[in-house]
Amino acid sequence: MLVIAALPVLLGAAPVPLARTRSASVERVPVLLVHGFNGSGANWTALVQALEHAGWQADEIDAMNYDSTKSNKAIAQQIADEVAALKARTGASRVDVVSHSMGAISTRWYLEHLGGTASVAAWASLAGVNEGTVWAYGCYLLTPCKEMTPSSTVLDDLARHLDTSGATRYATWWSPCDEAVVPQSNAKLPGARNTETACLGHSAVKSDPTVLGQVVGWLGGAKT
Repeated sequence: MLVIAALPVLLGAAPVPLARTRSASVERVPVLLVHGFNGSGANWTALVQALEHAGWQADEIDAMNYDSTKSNKAIAQQIADEVAALKARTGASRVDVVSHSMGAISTRWYLEHLGGTASVAAWASLAGVNEGTVWAYGCYLLTPCKEMTPSSTVLDDLARHLDTSGATRYATWWSPCDEAVVPQSNAKLPGARNTETACLGHSAVKSDPTVLGQVVGWLGGAKT
Protein backbone atom coordinates (compact mmCIF):
# COMPACT_ATOMS: atom_id res chain seq x y z
CA MET A 1 0.00 0.00 0.00
CA LEU A 2 1.10 3.58 -0.56
CA VAL A 3 0.82 4.31 3.14
CA ILE A 4 3.53 1.74 3.97
CA ALA A 5 6.01 3.47 1.68
CA ALA A 6 5.21 6.84 3.17
CA LEU A 7 5.44 5.87 6.85
CA PRO A 8 9.16 6.82 7.27
CA VAL A 9 8.28 10.51 6.90
CA LEU A 10 6.44 10.28 10.22
CA LEU A 11 9.55 9.31 12.19
CA GLY A 12 11.27 11.88 14.38
CA ALA A 13 14.68 13.36 13.68
CA ALA A 14 17.66 13.51 16.04
CA PRO A 15 17.48 16.29 18.65
CA VAL A 16 19.54 19.43 18.16
CA PRO A 17 21.26 20.94 21.23
CA LEU A 18 20.05 24.44 22.00
CA ALA A 19 21.42 27.05 24.37
CA ARG A 20 19.47 27.56 27.59
CA THR A 21 17.64 30.89 27.43
CA ARG A 22 15.51 31.01 30.60
CA SER A 23 15.84 30.09 34.20
CA ALA A 24 14.72 26.53 34.91
CA SER A 25 13.03 27.80 38.08
CA VAL A 26 10.37 29.71 36.13
CA GLU A 27 7.02 27.93 35.91
CA ARG A 28 5.83 28.02 32.32
CA VAL A 29 2.44 27.28 30.77
CA PRO A 30 2.37 23.46 30.52
CA VAL A 31 2.65 22.02 27.02
CA LEU A 32 0.88 18.98 25.56
CA LEU A 33 2.56 17.47 22.47
CA VAL A 34 0.38 15.42 20.10
CA HIS A 35 2.10 13.30 17.44
CA GLY A 36 0.89 12.39 13.97
CA PHE A 37 -0.32 9.24 12.19
CA ASN A 38 1.69 6.14 13.24
CA GLY A 39 3.92 8.34 15.38
CA SER A 40 4.55 8.36 19.12
CA GLY A 41 5.43 10.68 21.95
CA ALA A 42 9.09 9.79 21.36
CA ASN A 43 8.97 11.77 18.09
CA TRP A 44 9.05 14.99 20.13
CA THR A 45 12.59 14.59 21.54
CA ALA A 46 13.91 17.73 19.84
CA LEU A 47 11.04 19.99 20.94
CA VAL A 48 11.08 18.59 24.49
CA GLN A 49 14.77 19.41 24.66
CA ALA A 50 14.13 22.92 23.30
CA LEU A 51 11.38 23.55 25.85
CA GLU A 52 13.53 22.35 28.74
CA HIS A 53 16.42 24.56 27.63
CA ALA A 54 13.97 27.47 27.54
CA GLY A 55 12.90 26.91 31.15
CA TRP A 56 10.07 24.37 31.11
CA GLN A 57 10.31 21.66 33.75
CA ALA A 58 9.90 18.00 32.80
CA ASP A 59 6.53 17.72 34.56
CA GLU A 60 5.25 20.73 32.59
CA ILE A 61 5.64 18.82 29.29
CA ASP A 62 3.46 15.88 28.23
CA ALA A 63 4.32 14.04 25.00
CA MET A 64 1.29 11.77 24.81
CA ASN A 65 0.76 8.53 22.88
CA TYR A 66 -2.41 7.35 21.16
CA ASP A 67 -3.61 4.57 18.89
CA SER A 68 -3.40 5.79 15.28
CA THR A 69 -6.01 3.29 14.11
CA LYS A 70 -8.74 5.14 16.01
CA SER A 71 -10.90 7.97 14.70
CA ASN A 72 -9.63 11.47 15.41
CA LYS A 73 -12.83 12.03 17.36
CA ALA A 74 -11.87 9.24 19.78
CA ILE A 75 -8.32 10.57 20.00
CA ALA A 76 -9.76 14.00 20.84
CA GLN A 77 -11.38 12.53 23.94
CA GLN A 78 -8.03 11.14 25.03
CA ILE A 79 -6.54 14.58 24.47
CA ALA A 80 -9.20 16.04 26.75
CA ASP A 81 -8.18 13.56 29.45
CA GLU A 82 -4.48 14.36 28.96
CA VAL A 83 -5.13 18.09 29.26
CA ALA A 84 -7.13 17.58 32.45
CA ALA A 85 -4.36 15.46 33.94
CA LEU A 86 -1.67 17.98 32.94
CA LYS A 87 -3.62 20.84 34.52
CA ALA A 88 -4.17 18.85 37.71
CA ARG A 89 -0.49 17.88 37.94
CA THR A 90 0.84 21.40 37.42
CA GLY A 91 -1.91 23.51 38.96
CA ALA A 92 -2.26 25.53 35.75
CA SER A 93 -5.64 26.75 34.54
CA ARG A 94 -4.67 26.49 30.86
CA VAL A 95 -2.10 24.68 28.73
CA ASP A 96 -0.54 25.07 25.29
CA VAL A 97 -0.95 22.36 22.65
CA VAL A 98 1.54 21.56 19.88
CA SER A 99 0.56 19.02 17.22
CA HIS A 100 2.24 17.41 14.24
CA SER A 101 0.64 16.12 11.03
CA MET A 102 -2.66 14.30 11.78
CA GLY A 103 -2.46 15.58 15.36
CA ALA A 104 -3.82 18.86 14.03
CA ILE A 105 -7.18 17.18 13.36
CA SER A 106 -7.70 15.53 16.75
CA THR A 107 -6.53 18.59 18.67
CA ARG A 108 -8.85 20.86 16.69
CA TRP A 109 -11.74 18.45 17.32
CA TYR A 110 -10.96 18.73 21.02
CA LEU A 111 -10.92 22.53 20.80
CA GLU A 112 -14.05 22.90 18.68
CA HIS A 113 -16.27 20.09 19.95
CA LEU A 114 -15.12 19.15 23.45
CA GLY A 115 -14.76 22.60 25.00
CA GLY A 116 -10.98 22.65 24.70
CA THR A 117 -10.69 26.38 24.07
CA ALA A 118 -11.46 26.97 27.76
CA SER A 119 -8.31 25.05 28.70
CA VAL A 120 -5.94 25.90 25.84
CA ALA A 121 -4.10 29.21 25.67
CA ALA A 122 -2.18 28.52 22.46
CA TRP A 123 -2.44 25.90 19.71
CA ALA A 124 0.41 25.20 17.29
CA SER A 125 0.34 22.95 14.23
CA LEU A 126 3.59 21.71 12.68
CA ALA A 127 3.12 20.26 9.18
CA GLY A 128 -0.51 19.77 10.12
CA VAL A 129 -3.19 18.18 7.95
CA ASN A 130 -5.47 21.15 8.46
CA GLU A 131 -7.17 21.11 5.07
CA GLY A 132 -6.42 17.55 4.07
CA THR A 133 -3.82 15.73 2.01
CA VAL A 134 -4.20 13.65 -1.14
CA TRP A 135 -1.55 11.32 0.33
CA ALA A 136 -4.27 9.94 2.64
CA TYR A 137 -6.15 8.37 -0.29
CA GLY A 138 -3.39 5.75 -0.29
CA CYS A 139 -4.69 4.33 3.01
CA TYR A 140 -8.33 5.33 2.58
CA LEU A 141 -9.70 2.10 4.10
CA LEU A 142 -8.35 3.20 7.50
CA THR A 143 -10.66 5.57 9.39
CA PRO A 144 -7.98 8.15 10.33
CA CYS A 145 -6.72 8.23 6.75
CA LYS A 146 -10.24 8.78 5.43
CA GLU A 147 -10.52 11.71 7.86
CA MET A 148 -7.30 13.23 6.46
CA THR A 149 -8.51 13.43 2.86
CA PRO A 150 -9.41 16.92 1.59
CA SER A 151 -13.04 15.89 1.10
CA SER A 152 -13.57 14.33 4.53
CA THR A 153 -16.66 15.13 6.56
CA VAL A 154 -14.47 15.60 9.63
CA LEU A 155 -12.44 18.37 8.00
CA ASP A 156 -15.61 19.96 6.58
CA ASP A 157 -17.08 19.99 10.08
CA LEU A 158 -13.93 21.52 11.58
CA ALA A 159 -13.91 24.22 8.92
CA ARG A 160 -17.50 25.16 9.71
CA HIS A 161 -16.86 25.45 13.45
CA LEU A 162 -13.41 27.07 13.34
CA ASP A 163 -13.18 30.30 15.33
CA THR A 164 -9.72 31.82 15.70
CA SER A 165 -11.00 35.08 17.20
CA GLY A 166 -11.36 33.78 20.77
CA ALA A 167 -8.94 33.51 23.67
CA THR A 168 -7.01 30.59 22.15
CA ARG A 169 -4.19 31.66 19.84
CA TYR A 170 -3.65 29.64 16.65
CA ALA A 171 -0.44 29.24 14.65
CA THR A 172 0.85 26.87 11.97
CA TRP A 173 4.24 26.12 10.48
CA TRP A 174 4.19 24.65 6.97
CA SER A 175 6.87 23.65 4.50
CA PRO A 176 6.81 24.16 0.71
CA CYS A 177 8.69 20.83 0.44
CA ASP A 178 6.40 18.72 2.65
CA GLU A 179 6.04 15.32 0.97
CA ALA A 180 3.15 14.12 3.16
CA VAL A 181 0.82 17.14 3.15
CA VAL A 182 -0.15 17.57 -0.50
CA PRO A 183 -0.77 20.25 -1.58
CA GLN A 184 1.64 21.75 0.91
CA SER A 185 -0.45 24.88 1.48
CA ASN A 186 -3.12 22.68 3.07
CA ALA A 187 -1.01 22.73 6.23
CA LYS A 188 -2.07 26.35 6.71
CA LEU A 189 -5.22 27.28 8.63
CA PRO A 190 -7.45 30.28 7.83
CA GLY A 191 -7.31 32.87 10.60
CA ALA A 192 -4.17 31.42 12.20
CA ARG A 193 -0.68 32.86 12.19
CA ASN A 194 0.76 30.83 9.30
CA THR A 195 4.54 30.64 8.98
CA GLU A 196 6.28 29.20 5.94
CA THR A 197 9.44 27.29 6.85
CA ALA A 198 12.54 26.58 4.78
CA CYS A 199 12.43 23.59 2.40
CA LEU A 200 11.90 20.91 5.04
CA GLY A 201 10.54 17.38 4.94
CA HIS A 202 7.39 16.43 6.80
CA SER A 203 9.17 15.11 9.90
CA ALA A 204 11.93 17.72 9.82
CA VAL A 205 9.42 20.51 10.50
CA LYS A 206 9.19 19.36 14.11
CA SER A 207 12.96 19.11 14.65
CA ASP A 208 14.37 22.05 12.68
CA PRO A 209 16.21 24.47 15.04
CA THR A 210 14.72 27.58 13.43
CA VAL A 211 11.17 26.25 13.68
CA LEU A 212 11.73 25.08 17.25
CA GLY A 213 12.99 28.52 18.26
CA GLN A 214 9.96 30.17 16.70
CA VAL A 215 7.52 27.74 18.33
CA VAL A 216 9.08 28.03 21.79
CA GLY A 217 9.07 31.82 21.50
CA TRP A 218 5.43 31.83 20.46
CA LEU A 219 4.15 29.63 23.28
CA GLY A 220 2.85 31.03 26.54
CA GLY A 221 4.90 32.57 29.30
CA ALA A 222 4.32 32.26 33.04
CA LYS A 223 1.82 29.71 34.30
CA THR A 224 -1.79 30.94 34.38
